[in-house]
Amino acid sequence: MRKIPVFSAVALLLTLNSASILAHHSFAMFDQSTKVEITGVVSEVQWTNPHVWIMVDVTQDDGTAVSWGVEFTSKVHLTRRGFSPDMFNVGDEVTFSVSPYADGSPGGRFYWVQLADGTYYCDVGAAQRICQERN
Repeated sequence: MRKIPVFSAVALLLTLNSASILAHHSFAMFDQSTKVEITGVVSEVQWTNPHVWIMVDVTQDDGTAVSWGVEFTSKVHLTRRGFSPDMFNVGDEVTFSVSPYADGSPGGRFYWVQLADGTYYCDVGAAQRICQERN
């Protein structure tokens, strides 16, 4: 008789935990219908899990710099796609295309990047066409 309440409690905990996992992988914070290109100087590289981040200082028309955070997938996925942490160096000028934050904050989800040497690297899916055309 005691097994039923214990089983129910475990099932409830697993269900609650899975909801937070699904919420973590939501792209609702990004405007997926829009792509924005930014050019700037790499100011920080965070090659960490669960997501890799590249911080880019983008100079505005008035001469001030705004730090944009570009969010990638995990370093494991990036490594499988040919990315490496030494591709991005502080001080490099790069151009990114991102799906911007829906709230207008400076940053977004990685779509493609043109590195300082002119090489393009792309996200999976439709972005691959851009890399095939430009490399």
